[in-house]
This record gives sequence, C-alpha cells and structure tokens, in this order.
Amino acid sequence: MYTKYWNLREAPFLNVVNERLVFITDQHQEGLARLIYLVEQGHMAGMLTGPYGVGKSLTLEQVSRHAQKIRLPAIRVDAIPNGSLPMARHILRSLGINEDYQTLPELLMLLQSYCQTNSSRALSRHLLMIDEAHYLASGDGFYLAHYLSNLRIPATGNRTETPLFTLILAGTEALRDSIKDFESLRRRIQLDWNIAPLSEQQTSEYVQHHMRAVGGDIWSFSREALDTIYHYSQGIPRSINNLCDTALMLGFAAQASQINSEIIEQAASDTGLAALVPPMPPQQEPTP
Repeated sequence: MYTKYWNLREAPFLNVVNERLVFITDQHQEGLARLIYLVEQGHMAGMLTGPYGVGKSLTLEQVSRHAQKIRLPAIRVDAIPNGSLPMARHILRSLGINEDYQTLPELLMLLQSYCQTNSSRALSRHLLMIDEAHYLASGDGFYLAHYLSNLRIPATGNRTETPLFTLILAGTEALRDSIKDFESLRRRIQLDWNIAPLSEQQTSEYVQHHMRAVGGDIWSFSREALDTIYHYSQGIPRSINNLCDTALMLGFAAQASQINSEIIEQAASDTGLAALVPPMPPQQEPTP
C-alpha cells in the first residue's frame, strides 16, 4: 500500500527470506563460513544461538541453500516441547523410511538397522538442522539429538565410516545453558556460534541497505529516526523490520516527506516494542 508513495519496487521490511535484502555483517559472514565448513567437511555437530529475531532461521536457510549447491540432502525440523516422537517420524520419512512405529525406541532401533542394512547401497550423509532447539531440553529431546549425531554409515570398500548426519542445533541462549547438563551431546558440538544483535551503526546500515535494495531513498528515515529505531529494536533484525514497516505505513498515512523520530515512537507503540523498552531520553539542548 505504501510502496508507491515512497517510490519502492516492493515492501523492504517483511520478515521473509529474500536474498536481495539480506544484510551480512562481518560477524555473520564469518559465522556462516564456519557453518559451511562444518557441513562440507562432514563434521558431527554445530550449535547456533542468539535472541529471538536475530537471524538464526535465515542463517539455516543460507546453509540449506549451500547444501543444495553441493548436493547434500538436507532435513530441517522445528523442535517442540516433548516432541521427540513426531520429530523422529519426520526425520525417518525424510530418509524414505515410512514405517510408523508408536514409540521412540522402536523408531531409533529402526533407524539404526536402516544404517546397517543399507551400508552397501548409496546411503549418503545428510544435513540435519533442528531449529527452536532449546525445546529439546524437555523430555527425550537431547537424547534424540545425541542418538542421531552418533549414527554412522558403515565403511564399505574404499569408503570410510562417516556420520549419517551433520547436525546443526539452533536456538536461544537457553539452549547453551541447558545443553551443559547433557555432556554426551555437548562434547559432540564442534562449532558453537552465538549471533549478536546489530550495533547502532549496523542498524542504520541495515535500514538503508533494505531501502536501497528496493529502489528507495536511503534517507527516507532521518538520522534521529535511525537512532530511535536502534533504541527500540535493540539491534534485533525482526524488530527493526516491524518498526520500519509500520513507520512507512504511518508516514504514508500522514503524507510525511520523511520518517522522523516521532513516527518511529508511534510505530514502537503500535508494535508493542514501546512496552518492552524504556522511552528514548529527551535530547538535551546544546549549551550556548
């Protein structure tokens, strides 16, 4: 609705994966490169943590697309509390195993048997990504992850034994805290990357990158508006998107020529972020 008013080809701040809009910091580039190395080398497991909305799911999508390029089959699943049994069923079906046993031990024994009896066929390593992995802390979740990371494709002919899965666990910081109590899984983690929120400068660059990518004026948001966006978003990309999308709509409704800090304040109220973050301190007048 507001795109024509702001001379944009499309909405720039939707919370969807769009390669043209992806903003990559040096930290993100380095972490992504390490995850890709983990996948390419067939290592056992990696862990990706960070606050909600910081870009973990986007990172998993980027890793998944790289896996496609190197023709590595990928399975992606969201963990749910006490959901080990349906997760195991989904993983087995993704491998082409359609037997529908009713208990987790039966399914795991079936998977182990599958590895052993198919060792002479073209049984290949898979990338297994579990998002929302902090929910694995309940029930048998961590044991399931431990079991899956321990499965091997037996050596045959000139082929050495390899893991069936390269496992990537992605979740909030609660994942890092809770996994400490499950040592057998924690010791399998060969890469531990925490994605930090954007800095104040990176937040401004993020907003301007998104506006530029859709043909907009990077100064549609004033300097003060960018500062206010950082204050309420705390550098979380999902919150930045929500603020900016709402602000562009409010600016269109008000027929504003530029998004100022007052519009961002209203957007923060409309999106609920103002209730989570203290208001911006009033700016002091310069001393004469």
